[in-house]
Amino acid sequence: MATGGSVTRLEISPVFGGRLLERHFSWIVAGGEYAGRLSGFAPAGDLSYFVTVALPHVLLAPIGAALARRAARGRTAFGFGAALAAALQPLASLTGDAYEAASIPITRLARVAGFSAALDLRGDDVAKVAARAVSLGSPAAWTVFVAGCLGGVALVALLLVVSGGVAPRPEPATSPG
Repeated sequence: MATGGSVTRLEISPVFGGRLLERHFSWIVAGGEYAGRLSGFAPAGDLSYFVTVALPHVLLAPIGAALARRAARGRTAFGFGAALAAALQPLASLTGDAYEAASIPITRLARVAGFSAALDLRGDDVAKVAARAVSLGSPAAWTVFVAGCLGGVALVALLLVVSGGVAPRPEPATSPG
């Protein structure tokens, strides 16, 4: 909404709190075939689309990494495990949101370059997008799809590096005196 888009339906698996959240938000529905999925989303353009897909990961990974480092220093196993799940969550998004985020600028460039079906290669499920690439039957479709996959891997790697890792950092040495 901050970028001009609108959300009318967010499906969240009951395992991830969908039933609780649907009681408090009219646009959240428990269920769906994914952990969470915006099924009623109308972006205001590519920037709105990209921000909506990437922002949760950009926020969650660094916060999770910082909390994991803190929990490790404090030797809090449960806290470390919970924070680790958040910190490494971008890895779980490789075949979903990471691909989708990377595919937004890649498919836009491919469309500008003359590949009219490029926008059909956007999506949050790599297997379904691969099937679309097969159905298009062109080398351009596979080039754009593979570029999206590689871009997703690069985005995840960048996010994990920027997050600073989950291992506690050594304390700086102090000089005697």
